Amino acid sequence: MLKITHADVTRQNVWDAFRRCHDVCLRERYHAVLLLLDGHTCPDIAQWLYHDEDTIRIWIHAVNEQGLEGLQRAPIPGRAS
Repeated sequence: MLKITHADVTRQNVWDAFRRCHDVCLRERYHAVLLLLDGHTCPDIAQWLYHDEDTIRIWIHAVNEQGLEGLQRAPIPGRAS
């Protein structure tokens, strides 16, 4: 079972980011992390959020490597900023 291992990521930090966030995609990623921190499994989270299990695992690995910043989407190449 995957766990959040990044020292700076706490449930309160994720909850605060979730509540402040207006980007629907990023908010969904925070929601997945919150569910994991509440003890749910990747297969359950994937089913509830209508995503593939691998997608949830990718998000969790990104958080473990980079903290909450790992959930930010990269800019789309060629798109005006």
